[in-house]
Amino acid sequence: MKTASELTRAYARGAASPLEVAERVLAELEPGPVVAALTPERALAAAQASAARYAAGRPLGPLDGVPVLVKDLLDLRGTVTGAGSAVLARLRAPAREDAAAVRNLVRAGAVIVGKSQLNELAFSGLGLNPHFGTPPNALDPERVPGGSSSGSAVAVARGRVPLAVGSDTGGSVRIPAAFNGLVGFKPSWGRIPTRGVTPLAVSLDTVGPLARNVEDAWSLFLGLAGEPPRPLPAAPARPRLLVPADLLTRARPEVAQPFERALARLEAAGARLERRPLPGLTEVYALYRRYGALAAHEAFAYWRDLIAEHGAEMDPRVVRRVLAVAERPGVHHAQLRRERARRVPAFWGGLGGMDALVLPTAPVPPPLLAEVEASEEAYFRANDRVLAYTMLFNFYGGPAVSLPLAPGVGLMLAAAPGRDPALFALAAWAAAA
Repeated sequence: MKTASELTRAYARGAASPLEVAERVLAELEPGPVVAALTPERALAAAQASAARYAAGRPLGPLDGVPVLVKDLLDLRGTVTGAGSAVLARLRAPAREDAAAVRNLVRAGAVIVGKSQLNELAFSGLGLNPHFGTPPNALDPERVPGGSSSGSAVAVARGRVPLAVGSDTGGSVRIPAAFNGLVGFKPSWGRIPTRGVTPLAVSLDTVGPLARNVEDAWSLFLGLAGEPPRPLPAAPARPRLLVPADLLTRARPEVAQPFERALARLEAAGARLERRPLPGLTEVYALYRRYGALAAHEAFAYWRDLIAEHGAEMDPRVVRRVLAVAERPGVHHAQLRRERARRVPAFWGGLGGMDALVLPTAPVPPPLLAEVEASEEAYFRANDRVLAYTMLFNFYGGPAVSLPLAPGVGLMLAAAPGRDPALFALAAWAAAA
């Protein structure tokens, strides 16, 4: 499967047809561990309309005619939003309208071919699903695919679709991107609309793109946000990157070594690196130990009734994570919200003229699937480890991107809220370097 940018260039010169591409994609996809549902009628109608626009010389932009798979957390008109849950797939009625971000994609000419699988309620960084099957990691099927946007990542990495939509509450776009060799972007909180997205934690949830290169991820980001197409902005000639030295001690050698080699290449290309401890990041761990995780508080508030009635039919590991804060007083959630409101501006304001922070996406390579399936305790240890870096930037609200670095290893860049275009520019520069 060509990349999105390759497809649209081929469409423009008449070397490929959106309708033929959509038919081929639909023929190669089938419901299972990767795909939750297909939408052939709407896909073929959209592809036919796109082909007519190209024939008339009036394409809508870089997404026109491009097949896109949408995570089954976003409403898609006429399909049930199962959120990776057999219970919800049974209880819910089909959505009456598309999620706001999907409507934005449709206006940009994207061809929505169906919905991708995820782990239940989007509450894991590993990507396991006991109900519909776990998508096989595209680089090593013996390892986890990463979650929760597992189906989206695997479909793109295996060349089934050029683009897919994921969601990211604690790392759920960036982790599967790293584990499957993709670009994954978490936008600033609120930059892409979440109306029509099944929530996990409303103060952390974001929707973001998964793609094989930065250019395609940028196009999908703009489409999801409802922003007009435009070229990637230019990165600074000598970007200033801050490496949180205290966090790097958590990285396993299989991650730390390629990361250090990448830093050397970035420095050779002109980056100015600064290494120092960043207590504001490690303090998030302490806050969560004291008050419980923000995502767990908000997931418990939303899903407690479903679990009370149907918990025995759900993934027990997800249920355990949601119920982890059940005995905590409500004031703990309020205290977390207050602490976050106070810390976010102070944290970013204290970084001075830095263009971005740089870390590995996860401090560990993808865990072995058999090991995390063997026991709940192994599962929870692995889950905590893979989320250790990504969740920090959901807490701090800014954009973060994962770039492929080595098999199963990603390089993450993060910036202050609202600096999404600047971070994309830096990501393109770093990928080239």
